[in-house]
Amino acid sequence: MALVLTGIMLGMRPVGNPADSENAAGEKWQFLSMEVSDPRFGQVYSCQMSDRDPQYKTLFNGKELAQDFTGHKVKVTIRAIQATKREITDEETGAVQTILQTRIRVTNLRDLGVPEDED
Repeated sequence: MALVLTGIMLGMRPVGNPADSENAAGEKWQFLSMEVSDPRFGQVYSCQMSDRDPQYKTLFNGKELAQDFTGHKVKVTIRAIQATKREITDEETGAVQTILQTRIRVTNLRDLGVPEDED
């Protein structure tokens, strides 16, 4: 059974590190970060598409987004949901806080077009 998320794409952008000695000890990683809003409940889901996904190269050509579905209704298939610990630093105080972050790994992004205005 697959989980499917249908919603409005609020934004999408490539994320990665340059794989140098200061970043992850030379380990290179990339993914597309996408924020999908569920219009029924208003929840925003932070989704990631791996650079190993067959669709990744059709969406991001290495320099810029080849296709940007921001503002479109989309459907994605959820491959995995993971809760991971992440440390964040308060810029004013320098205090470090550990939070749980949900990572939703997706594949098979489908564009359902720009929704009609509901005036």
